[in-house]
Amino acid sequence: MGVSLGIDMSRLDVCFGGFTPTVMGDMTATWDVAVEAEQRLAARKDAAIRAEELEAARESELLEWVDEAGTVWEHVLLDGASVRIKGCRTQARILDIPAQIEGHPVLELAPEACANLLSVVEATVPDSVIVVGDCAFRGCSQLERVVLPAGVSVYLADWFRYCNKLSYLELPGALEAITPRVFDHGHLKTLVVGPGTRNVEPGAFINSHLESIQVAESNPFMATDGRALYSKDWSIMAALAVPSDAYAVRDGCRALGKKAFSSFAGLSAVDLPSTLEAIGPFAFAGTALRSFHAPSALRIIQEKAFYGCRQLAQVQLDEGLESIGPSAFEDCGLAELRIPASVQEMGAHVADGTNVRFSGEGATFGIESDGGRLVFDGQGGLYEHDGAGLRFVRLMDPDAMSYEVLPGTVELGRQAFECARKLREVRLPEGLWKVSGAAFRGCMELVRVNVPDTVAWIGGDAFLDTRIETVQLSAGLEHLGPRALVTLGAHHGQGGPSLHSIVLTGASARFRMHEGMLLERKDDGAERVVIYVGPDAAVHVPEAVDEICAYAFNGASQVKELHLSDRITTVGPRGLAVDAPLEHIHVDLADPVEGHAAFDIFPPRTDRSEQQMMLALTVPTFVSIEALFEHYDNAIINASSFDALSESGLGVHEQAVRLIQRLEDPVFMGPVSQDMARRVLRNGLCGICLEMARHDDRDSLRRLADLGILSAENIDEVISAVQQVQDASMTGYLLEVKRMRFGVRSFDFSL
Repeated sequence: MGVSLGIDMSRLDVCFGGFTPTVMGDMTATWDVAVEAEQRLAARKDAAIRAEELEAARESELLEWVDEAGTVWEHVLLDGASVRIKGCRTQARILDIPAQIEGHPVLELAPEACANLLSVVEATVPDSVIVVGDCAFRGCSQLERVVLPAGVSVYLADWFRYCNKLSYLELPGALEAITPRVFDHGHLKTLVVGPGTRNVEPGAFINSHLESIQVAESNPFMATDGRALYSKDWSIMAALAVPSDAYAVRDGCRALGKKAFSSFAGLSAVDLPSTLEAIGPFAFAGTALRSFHAPSALRIIQEKAFYGCRQLAQVQLDEGLESIGPSAFEDCGLAELRIPASVQEMGAHVADGTNVRFSGEGATFGIESDGGRLVFDGQGGLYEHDGAGLRFVRLMDPDAMSYEVLPGTVELGRQAFECARKLREVRLPEGLWKVSGAAFRGCMELVRVNVPDTVAWIGGDAFLDTRIETVQLSAGLEHLGPRALVTLGAHHGQGGPSLHSIVLTGASARFRMHEGMLLERKDDGAERVVIYVGPDAAVHVPEAVDEICAYAFNGASQVKELHLSDRITTVGPRGLAVDAPLEHIHVDLADPVEGHAAFDIFPPRTDRSEQQMMLALTVPTFVSIEALFEHYDNAIINASSFDALSESGLGVHEQAVRLIQRLEDPVFMGPVSQDMARRVLRNGLCGICLEMARHDDRDSLRRLADLGILSAENIDEVISAVQQVQDASMTGYLLEVKRMRFGVRSFDFSL
């Protein structure tokens, strides 16, 4: 819901992510400022181009020049036209860097050009300089005062590394924004803002020890009273710059910028003018403010404006206030908070972490009078009047364990109960038709919510990360948002999905239950699996399904058999992430592949197989038979367990049988996998054949010969190994294979 402030925000340009004020005034003044801003931008671009040219310029041999003060300037000529100062030697206290040397303009200070000058107390960089190199004044331990040039548009704190006495600094004239880096070194007492600075980053003065601040008179954007920065017309206060325990905001100020006072933990009193209309995010956060009386013109208090003001015990909000942002008074020292009826919008967690009581006879939170847009029920519920009835805005009581929504409520607002940490049960009234997105998201103790038959709309994330166990949906349900029924276990895998029952009342044209799945018919006629709640172990996804929603099967432990189709072209994140060792995966094909209309995969019962099947079902964003076979092949080729000491890996006989099956019909089995499978069978052939003999598996021996793995070159070695089982019939079978397959007709009397 938008709120009209009566402030022309486009002219004030209160960008609460920082401070970017424009100048207010008549059209001529505004035009002049715009022209000047364009000129400054052009100059900044020109300086950047010239700096790049300097970087590429050819240096002369190192030269020396001595000024009138006896300072020796080591320098080079760049392309014979301009000067780069490389170093200097001096015993002077005042260092005036020359603007030109022997008729050539000085455009650059090289890195460490004026470093480690132990006598220098003051330094001035001329406006001719457009590049100041890294650590230019590093180690000037006596340096107290520095004036930087007008054309430089950056500020690097390492220019003054180890300059711990620096107390006076004139910032570069073309610097766009003041940042906290200004206070990284030294203990500045006076800061001068140049003519081109127009932005103040939130929290820029968090480490300030300033005693005064100045702004160049030619700066068209900013002004100062010596303690704080304002817009040029004084309508916006950007930030308090000088640490104070008390401050009076200038009359005529209409807005406080983001973190305007939040840098100063010792600030206990602020006098606000009657003209103030907006307080920006975090404006007073973390201060020692003891009381707040809203000015008569105040319309907006933004997010966390007074967050963490532990000493704030009294707040008086007057009629006319229209909007209070989220967490505006969170973690304050308040025991009571009364909201004027004029407030039309109030964010979440407005007074969490305070001593304010939201329900019962001793409630100390309330809305002052009836007739406004917002209504408070005295039991922790905030409502607003809607054309069709009441809209439940938010549960204000963070300690509520149960709540009953008022009759006549037609909508639960977005985030209505979000993250109510103790809430276990909510009772909703008949007549409710909409549960907005995230209405119950993150209520991790919520077990029971009735959904009235009148509900036609449930938004995305509505019950995400709750512990609800059963949901009743009516035949009139028209919309169910993504992840709306994904409970805590299904989302994060913490103990499995809590939702185990979905009841559909009446025949729905859009939703139906099938083998533990809630299916939704989409507008194009196809279906999607919204969520699986069980308990069916064999799940046959219908042919009409082309989408598996995110987390639909995540954490499901009942499923053993999964029938899918490659017509499923969309699988959301962890949509098929069952938490069970699948015994059978069946995939129907829209178009036959090498004579197959479907494929059946029977994954082995090993930890490696479970991991491989999980990857095959969750990494692709569609049902991929290629991925299923790829990961199945990985599981049977590498048959060992992840635990080297475990015996739960795939047995030799089972591994061989599965490899033989794949090599006989190597659909989607790449050349590398085929080669690896054959290598496994060849390298372990004697042991494999011995296990086949123990299982009396003559068919597999025959198939090994069909594949050419059991051959004339190795059959005698195999026969010798098989003799260990002392099974004459199996030995005789191998001799017959030798005779029939490999043309050896004589008896081997050594056997």
